[in-house]
Amino acid sequence: GTHYLAVANYFNDVTYNIQSTIYALQQGQFEVFQQIDAQGAHAFAHFEVDGAHYLAVTNYYNNVTRNLQSTIYVLRQGRFEVFQQIDTAGVFDFEHFEVGDTHYLAVANIFNDVTRNI
Repeated sequence: GTHYLAVANYFNDVTYNIQSTIYALQQGQFEVFQQIDAQGAHAFAHFEVDGAHYLAVTNYYNNVTRNLQSTIYVLRQGRFEVFQQIDTAGVFDFEHFEVGDTHYLAVANIFNDVTRNI
């Protein structure tokens, strides 16, 4: 299978609304595979469920608010496509885990523009 590297781009000295890049390993080098829209991306989390590959990106800040939707992508026909968006509040990280046959995605929210007690 193909090996991927996802790079979360947080800020470019002008805006937090910048694309993050997914690279694919081709002939011994990582080459740009796909760029995805993000808002102050902090991290990516990869997980697999029933043979399907998912990639969740943390959208932390968009120049206005930290109360954003973060996006979960699924790999379909050689591209990462939007699978689902979830409400987040200054999300810093995702962690996938399983208990028995049930899959979970833990969300580490750290600030909702008002408080860190969330």
